[in-house]
Amino acid sequence: NKHNWILRNDKKHPQRLNPKSLPLAIPPTLQERKMKLSLLLLSMASLARGFAPAPTKISSLTTTTHLKAAFTGKPENDWSDKPPHKRESTTPVPVKKVNWMERQMMEDVMIDPNFFLAFGVAVLCPLIIWYHPSYDPNGGPSIIGVSGGIFHLLFAALLWVQTLRVRCVFEKDAFEFYNIKGPKLDLENGAYLEKKPDNYVAGTRNRWTYDSITNYGFFPSEEFPVICYFKETETPEWKWNRYFAAFDSYGGGQPHFFPGICNAKQFKAQMEARGVKRKPIKSLKDIKEE
Repeated sequence: NKHNWILRNDKKHPQRLNPKSLPLAIPPTLQERKMKLSLLLLSMASLARGFAPAPTKISSLTTTTHLKAAFTGKPENDWSDKPPHKRESTTPVPVKKVNWMERQMMEDVMIDPNFFLAFGVAVLCPLIIWYHPSYDPNGGPSIIGVSGGIFHLLFAALLWVQTLRVRCVFEKDAFEFYNIKGPKLDLENGAYLEKKPDNYVAGTRNRWTYDSITNYGFFPSEEFPVICYFKETETPEWKWNRYFAAFDSYGGGQPHFFPGICNAKQFKAQMEARGVKRKPIKSLKDIKEE
């Protein structure tokens, strides 16, 4: 067959058709494709519009919401109106300025002993033994509790002896620690004051002039002085970093610590009366009084 023949699907009247006599299918142009695409998009948009909610009628009357202005008042505890913090000076100053002549006219004063610290440590002995938990199945006292109680009892005995025999004396130009020697350690019945051996830390005499002292205090407080403290510059500077003095971050002198075996209020009163310098650091009691 030289030509492609198309056979009509008619069994009664079969007829051969010439393909050249059929109209040719013209492919759509680019413009027609764009139009079809546009119509498709429009139809999809119209369908989507049917699912949109109906618009509501907006009332012509508008409601106004009154917003409260931000609170600009300052509460009583507001710190914004407080003056900026001013760092207070810690330069040692005397509570009372006293010249050399006034000191020479003052009488020597011996500070009274204070047994409160020794008594307080002794009371801890039975408390530790009684309240320390025991692991004995028979209910006996704890070995650790008994050991701790005995230690505090021995320490209290040492404090008691030191309180009996050590005295702090304020003299004309300096104060010094003495030991009481003699029968029954009674100054009224033949006992006398003897100079203590040299200080075991600094290796100097236990006597310090008032002008060399730069600070003093009591820990934890003046009412309950477990430890008394003062700092002086009379000790040679190359000895300032020995033992406990190595923990002093301020420097500028040799610190000394001793247990509160003397009357702290009398000690402070004599320091102030003789013009001894002290750093003006406020205590909790001073802050409350303000």
